[in-house]
Amino acid sequence: MKKLSLLFCVTLAVLFASCKSTEQVAEEPAQTETVQEEVQEETPVQEEKPVDNGDSMSAAEASRQAAIDAGAKDEYALAFAANDAAFEALKALDDGKDHSAELADIKARYDALAAAAKAKKLKARIDEEGLASNSQADYDAGEKALADFDQMIAVPVTPGATLNKKATEAYNSYYAVYFKSYKKFANNERKNAIAQKKACDAVKAQVARKDEYKTYAGMIIKGDQQYSTSNPEGAFNSYKEAASNFEALAADVSAKRAEAQKAIDEAKAKVQSVDEYAAQADAEKPLGDEPVAGIEAEDAVLLEKDEFENPDEKIIQIDENVETGKGEER
Repeated sequence: MKKLSLLFCVTLAVLFASCKSTEQVAEEPAQTETVQEEVQEETPVQEEKPVDNGDSMSAAEASRQAAIDAGAKDEYALAFAANDAAFEALKALDDGKDHSAELADIKARYDALAAAAKAKKLKARIDEEGLASNSQADYDAGEKALADFDQMIAVPVTPGATLNKKATEAYNSYYAVYFKSYKKFANNERKNAIAQKKACDAVKAQVARKDEYKTYAGMIIKGDQQYSTSNPEGAFNSYKEAASNFEALAADVSAKRAEAQKAIDEAKAKVQSVDEYAAQADAEKPLGDEPVAGIEAEDAVLLEKDEFENPDEKIIQIDENVETGKGEER
């Protein structure tokens, strides 16, 4: 009986311990996982750097001055003033933004005004000198292009590049008339200069007045250089100067040679007269073989022998023809 009672007590103790252990496990709080949120750092917004429009400003300023030099401020006063106002507004803005496109348009307008002003001046010269007939097609093209430009410039929205293209077309057409005209004049004047030089060669001016002759020949050579580098007006002026100087030199040398020949003829006449008188005197009163005071021996050398230059060797040879460069668009 005592053994049974002891076993029962042990069993109760074990059961109690087991329940208490279960209870403790149930009472332990559940462990939760900690989630760490990633914090993203915000990137600071960088301020845009201001744009430097300095080069575009300088280019527009240079074109403005070129337009003034060409007379555009007078020829196209309203258009020039309007472009100036737009340019000044951009310079005053100074907002650090890129204005290269607007400045390029302003520059193109200044370039257009410069080209149109030069075209007008060249047209006036062509009309004054009556050059149009030397290249009528080019002149007519210039007239049309300039008229078109004058209409286009009155429309404010016309792009500067378009205006510049039309103004340049007008100028190039008028320049073609001028170039072809003076090329023709230079060719004719060169022929005249060569002819006058040959006249000098004929009277031996290359020996009698060699320094002047050389200078005038140099004018023809200078003209050839100008002609070959597309400067027909410069060539024309050089040829004209050479022709005028050669003509005057030939006339002067010819006149002096004529004077010299006259003196020689007169001296010969006097010598002839003296010879006739001497022959008559010798016939009347022979002198014989005895030397006479004041009269040189027949074989006496009175002057040193002259060494004359060969005039043909002193002629400066110049080619009859001259090559020319192509007309440049200005």
